[in-house]
Amino acid sequence: MTVLESLSASALDLLLRASTIRPAVRMRTLRRESFTDADIRELHAMANRLMSEDLEHFRVHAAANDLVHVFRRVDTGEIVGFQFWRTADIDLPRGRIILGGKLRILPEFRNHGLHLLSGLVFYLQDKLRHPGARYYRMSMASLFGFVSITEALASYKIFHPRDGGEEADALRKAFVALAAESHFRLDEETGQFFVNIFMTPETLGRYPQRYFERPAARAYAAANPDFRTNGCYLGFWFRFTPDNLGAMLGAIRRKLWRAPGTSTR
Repeated sequence: MTVLESLSASALDLLLRASTIRPAVRMRTLRRESFTDADIRELHAMANRLMSEDLEHFRVHAAANDLVHVFRRVDTGEIVGFQFWRTADIDLPRGRIILGGKLRILPEFRNHGLHLLSGLVFYLQDKLRHPGARYYRMSMASLFGFVSITEALASYKIFHPRDGGEEADALRKAFVALAAESHFRLDEETGQFFVNIFMTPETLGRYPQRYFERPAARAYAAANPDFRTNGCYLGFWFRFTPDNLGAMLGAIRRKLWRAPGTSTR
């Protein structure tokens, strides 16, 4: 761990300890070059509690990312969540893409904005190394991932392959490359990505009808009306503008210090 990362970890410890998350958690950065077999197995064991996945497939995904943020309970050291991250180039002047990898958070630690905090920290860590870069965040997401991210933004754009212009052309190329890496199929007419992941009735049943009436959920359903059954995700992107950074900070503050049992909406 560098001196800068050590100072960042100390600041994050203070922030998370002051939050209303109980039991308290801490976050650490583990870079790809530091991954050990024990690290991969521990992360995989936690992930497997939520979604069954082959260890070797998990290992390949881990190696494809730059780093992982790991959230642990302060009292026991147990992993309660993690988020993989990496960067990529984009065919735009000074352009740089941030891509979120596998995200897993135990249910009892959700709705505290940990994934938003992780994304902001990764952006700031990389920005220090590339201060002149213009950052884009790209994602292919289910309705639930889409809502959890876009509700914390001031502005974003749903990807469509027919959008025109230099920026749109560069983003299309990047989305197509990202889809190819994961063997996803882009529908040129709808802009949807067939990911072959289907929502179960049990998953849908965990959310009340009012959830699907939220503006972000309505926007997703308008672009992907058969999301419940078609195995497709939508792509979306945003820039790390001052407005978006301010919105993310506000969302993180509300979620980290929300009263137990209350909603952040």
